[in-house]
Amino acid sequence: MLYISYPVADHEGRTLRPSIIISRLRKIFPNITESNNLAEGDSAKDAINMISAPMPTFNELISILRQGVLGHKVNPIWKHVRNWYEKQELWKERLARVQEWIGYTNQVERVDTSKVKQLYGSPVYSSISRLEQYASCPFSFYLRYGLGAKDRKVFKLTPPDLGSFMHHVIDEFSTRIKEVGISWRELDRDWCEREISNIVDELLERKLGWLVNNSPRYRYLVVRLKRVITRAIWVIAEHISRSNFEPIGYEISFGESRNDKFPPIVLELPSGQKIHLVGRIDRVDALKTDEGTYIRIIDYKSGNRDFKLSDVYYGLQIQLVTYLGAVLEHGQELLKDKVFPGGMLYFRIDDPMIRLTGEVDEGEIEKAIMKQLRMKGLVLADVKLIKEMDRDIEGLSSIIPARINKDGNLGKSSAATMEQFDELCKYSKRLLTQMAQEMMEGRVSISPYKEKKATACDYCPYSAVCQFDPSFQDNRYRIIRDIKDEEIWSAIKERRQENE
Repeated sequence: MLYISYPVADHEGRTLRPSIIISRLRKIFPNITESNNLAEGDSAKDAINMISAPMPTFNELISILRQGVLGHKVNPIWKHVRNWYEKQELWKERLARVQEWIGYTNQVERVDTSKVKQLYGSPVYSSISRLEQYASCPFSFYLRYGLGAKDRKVFKLTPPDLGSFMHHVIDEFSTRIKEVGISWRELDRDWCEREISNIVDELLERKLGWLVNNSPRYRYLVVRLKRVITRAIWVIAEHISRSNFEPIGYEISFGESRNDKFPPIVLELPSGQKIHLVGRIDRVDALKTDEGTYIRIIDYKSGNRDFKLSDVYYGLQIQLVTYLGAVLEHGQELLKDKVFPGGMLYFRIDDPMIRLTGEVDEGEIEKAIMKQLRMKGLVLADVKLIKEMDRDIEGLSSIIPARINKDGNLGKSSAATMEQFDELCKYSKRLLTQMAQEMMEGRVSISPYKEKKATACDYCPYSAVCQFDPSFQDNRYRIIRDIKDEEIWSAIKERRQENE
């Protein structure tokens, strides 16, 4: 007899299609017998049907032993099967190893609070991006920032290195145009290209030196870097030219050194401890009006990061709103004026590929690129202010996530009212405080998030350490639902009322 088997799902329960061989066999042998073991019985007959050749029966035995450890009822026949393997020289050692593993759990206990202080220091200095990592997976945070576990450093440029390098170039360029006394609105494209080329060459010479000149790969990378950063700079100039908002600071830092413009963000925990959050804002724009100054936070990202209010709610994307809250808190002293939230936006550093059909001119290509590089985030739900951010707006803006309908009202936009911005800033601080409290209590559970197909494990370098496996009963993802914005605002309001 010939038995052919195939799985109907993977280890996470996602449906799998059978091989094309299965459908062909059905055609060749119309009277073929088919069965499945999705609903296995407990009778001796059902168990005996699962016992065949040594290898497949051994695999079945492993599954049965695991079920027994988890408290499920196991047919006594499997005890005899195990005894058979224990008497076989070929299988005895293998079975012993499996039985050792059967009761294994990778779950971790809390870290003692006295050790937490040794790990993180006193007072504790951290950053918002670190707490975002904690929200993503507490154990990953613990390994990275508590134990300081790192991959062996290999001499190469990785995506994070490139991201911070591009940030550095844009910051250096912003400083130079300030020193020269040129406005973003007066930039010449050729001059931009020359300056960026010089800055890139200088920084790479300092960082990599001989490697750039002796590696064709790095020489190509330099050309690509210059092209991407030139495109980003030119799009930034276009954004500023079409807006009445003016940049008032670059790489504005929070901390306790002389160079920091703002004090650190201090989180006071119920235990009495204080956590000092430090960091940098890539760019702050301002618009001065009769009623006060509107502030806009811009964060440069080398990846194609989207903005989702639900990610802010779960603490996965809380940096922008926290920085905005801090600037609003201390901005009045700096600007000597009332300050209001104007928006918080991600700017993507890229030179995207554009797909267009038919004959197209340079202007159409530029428009298509602008749309691809439209900033993502949240803006104030005020038509007048949105027109100040994009003077040329007609329908959907090509630079901010906002739309103005033909009747002059605000259309489908990623926008919030003044009250909602206030609620969001307060909520983010409460959430950061809660995460910091859990961190200081030594909670380091292996609990990565999962949002649709994306998980915290996708690019995590610590999978060999935590050994997270959804097939283990106690290994479960924290499922992040993609909640509608209206529900998020309601939930934030409810949380605030509960706290009050």
